[in-house]
Amino acid sequence: MWIEIEMDAGGQGVRVGARGSRGERPPAHTLSPELGIDALQSFASKVGRAVRSVRALDPAVVRDAQALHDEFLKDDLRDVLARLREASKDSPVLLRLFLRDRALLGVPWEALCRPGTTEGFLGTDPKVLLARGVTSPDPWEPRDVLGAVRVLAIAPGSDERSLAVLKEALSPTIEAGEVEWLDPVVGPDISAQVLFDRLRRGKTPHVLHWLGHGGVDLAGKPVLRVADDEDGEEAWITAEALGRELSASFCEELRLVILEACEGAKAGALGSAAEILASAGADAVVAHLWPVKADAARLCSSEIYRSLTGAERGLGDIGASVAAARRTLLARSAEAFSPILFLRGTGSVIFNFGDRRVSRQRARRSSRGLSPAFQSLLERPFTMVLGNLEEGRAALRTELLAFMKESGDAAPEALSLSALTQRCALKFGQESLHTLFQQALMTSLEEPGPPLARALARFVAPGVHITLLWRPHMERAIAEAHPQRNVFAIQPSRLGTGGKPLVMKRAAGATAWKMEPVLPKRFELDRDVVILRLYGGYSAGPRPILSHPVLTEDDHIHGFLGALGLDPPLWMEELLSRPRVQSGLFVGLSALDFRHRMLLRWLYDQRQAPSDSLALLAPDADPSEPVIWESGCGLPGGGRIASVIEDPELVPQLEAFTLEEGS
Repeated sequence: MWIEIEMDAGGQGVRVGARGSRGERPPAHTLSPELGIDALQSFASKVGRAVRSVRALDPAVVRDAQALHDEFLKDDLRDVLARLREASKDSPVLLRLFLRDRALLGVPWEALCRPGTTEGFLGTDPKVLLARGVTSPDPWEPRDVLGAVRVLAIAPGSDERSLAVLKEALSPTIEAGEVEWLDPVVGPDISAQVLFDRLRRGKTPHVLHWLGHGGVDLAGKPVLRVADDEDGEEAWITAEALGRELSASFCEELRLVILEACEGAKAGALGSAAEILASAGADAVVAHLWPVKADAARLCSSEIYRSLTGAERGLGDIGASVAAARRTLLARSAEAFSPILFLRGTGSVIFNFGDRRVSRQRARRSSRGLSPAFQSLLERPFTMVLGNLEEGRAALRTELLAFMKESGDAAPEALSLSALTQRCALKFGQESLHTLFQQALMTSLEEPGPPLARALARFVAPGVHITLLWRPHMERAIAEAHPQRNVFAIQPSRLGTGGKPLVMKRAAGATAWKMEPVLPKRFELDRDVVILRLYGGYSAGPRPILSHPVLTEDDHIHGFLGALGLDPPLWMEELLSRPRVQSGLFVGLSALDFRHRMLLRWLYDQRQAPSDSLALLAPDADPSEPVIWESGCGLPGGGRIASVIEDPELVPQLEAFTLEEGS
């Protein structure tokens, strides 16, 4: 059952008309002059002050709310609503307001209070679900959801704290399998172009949750803040532009937008941001009429998700969920009247869970130091590409500089290692270079390896992973972390030579590494771990085998990728099919290093890396690194890759982060 109420403020006062879902058309009435537009705006100001100061409504304001309720729902309109409530039996009646005058949009109709009560507010009534209506030519119907409700958080310019708090608030529903947390769009460089690109390339969410700032520009257009522009000035996009971009998603599975932005429900010349997004095709939009404290906004959101997505529910009712959230907020203050619900259709059920199957996701308990993007990646299968964590690089540089100095060729210490090895090879030959390589690294082969590699090994799932280390630290760490799995470490011959690869295997349940005579005909990538040792070096096992290490600039340009880029051998092409579509975690790579850019272009066959990949940057990385990764400049296909700076305490944070299979 539903009833629609239309209100406008003309010369004769505030006029109230209505129609019901069974064809009812009660006569329109006009609010009494003493409760007209001036009284409504005064009431809005009083409620707004209570919201901002985080206190309950004063008794005098409650009396005003009672008087307005009595005048708003009176005579035939009151009777129609009462009969609809009787006919609906145990189901609530949806009351949608169509406010035809801008002056009426800022009135908290949700705060009208039933006479004879002090907390019988319209916005918290479980039997009457109050929402604002919008006009739209698009049809409306509940959307079937067969699994978890997908939530995409967008936080342009965020320091990630608000995002982490939101995810923590949703953790019970995420762990229960009721909500799937998609990779958020977050960071100081989220311009409108970057935002739209991420929306087009990512998985379509059911819910889009915006965390940030909103307002109305000088032209009266509702706007949302994105990243600052090149001059450091605040940059904004109009709600109309965002709605236009999202319109394609509204035709698919996107149904709900939550604007956790200041005054997302504040009306401009063309309506509020929430109204515009609902008119663009969103079934429902939740926004705030006034700015509220961050903890209240998080509490509101978590209550909405808990009520909307619960596994025990057959239907996802956003009207009932918002009313429940308001009741929770009301226990602390008048902030309960800030969240406003806009509905496009004649029902507040936006999700149909009739055929839903929910299974608990991997539960996680993590250190707060891990960024949400990093946590999200660790909770799903990913391909790890391990780069410059080689502690032997410093030892090799020292060995080379000393040798060349003794030979009368004092090489500049500022040379990169690849340039230094190239100089040595050109002047003294490859054999001398390889001898120096063995002197620098052979004595440290049994070292435990980089702590970060060992900490990450625990999260590696079956599939294909890549190491650029010269020593077998990655495969040893993975084998130790996953004794129940077969682990293969494959060192290709120099690409393009057609040579036979070196295959080492640590069988499930075994402790020793053994060399395989041939490549397996087929890898079980859903069970086994395969590691490609693309830079050669020493194999795992009690008697390490040295294969041609990729050292010099020529090795990288000609031997590894070829002058024009070489196709991988057929056996490797098959293995690379999964990394090319699965999230990548790039550790120890630099977008400023031509070798790493070449590697990524080769790995992804000149195409974009998967959109939810992540680059973990060293704490001392060049300040321009995040900008380059996230702009896509120089990366395969121009694809943007999110990045996070490695926390100095990352290893203990990873050790505190656990993944347990839920029941």
